[in-house]
Amino acid sequence: MNNNEFNISIPSSARDIKLRQWQSYIDVHNKNKDAEDTDFLEKKVISIFCDISMSNVNKIPFSIYTDILEHLTAILNDKPDLVHRFKLEGTDGVVVEFGLIPNFDKMSYGEFVDLEKYLFDEKNLHRAMAVLYRPLKSSHKDNYLIHDYEGTEFYAELMKDTPLDVALASRVFFYRLATKLGNYTMAYTLKELQQKNLGK
Repeated sequence: MNNNEFNISIPSSARDIKLRQWQSYIDVHNKNKDAEDTDFLEKKVISIFCDISMSNVNKIPFSIYTDILEHLTAILNDKPDLVHRFKLEGTDGVVVEFGLIPNFDKMSYGEFVDLEKYLFDEKNLHRAMAVLYRPLKSSHKDNYLIHDYEGTEFYAELMKDTPLDVALASRVFFYRLATKLGNYTMAYTLKELQQKNLGK
């Protein structure tokens, strides 16, 4: 949208929203969820996900403001499909393709423990992504191999740029996997987290 004074880049889907933006919003939401001023949180939704200042949010024509807010709410309430592969560009300009763990039956204990540790913590969800997705070693059509797990440190910061649909869909997937594996404590914790945040 072009408003003479500034431009607004409106995400068309959750693929256009970065995980770091989601984490920023959840942090603001948790700090202000009991406040009576709901207008502040609405404006923060637009400010964070459209990447504009709060002062510019106030300049948006009311009819357009409402449309943007409804559009963003619909995006955040959408149920994305699981993404097996996606690409991210690093700070050095190099594009890296990441792949989801191809066989969860072979997931190591270390991977599982780190997932359990980070997947329920919004501030560290990018670290969970660094467990679930790793750079491809090789690929042929739909088949691929990923690098061995060596902890989350190396790719954690880059994973803050994970598209939101990738992050949220993988979390739902892992919830279902945890249920299937009989880890009901983990499954219940994740279900509570989803109900708390995905509907916002």
